[in-house]
Amino acid sequence: MAAHTPLPVTVRPASSRRREPEDHSVRSAVAVVVAGVVLVALLVGGGAMAATLLDLSTWVGTS
Repeated sequence: MAAHTPLPVTVRPASSRRREPEDHSVRSAVAVVVAGVVLVALLVGGGAMAATLLDLSTWVGTS
């Protein structure tokens, strides 16, 4: 029969100090603000494109 081999021992980090949990609230707030800015930019750009297409269609329609 095969000999029983134990599981490998996990390697502990060199520093035995526990690190404080990181606060991700600032990073999350920045991500929300950036997402909002991108959404507004898309809405404004889409509105401008729709207005341009409407203006172009009225210009073609009058010819």
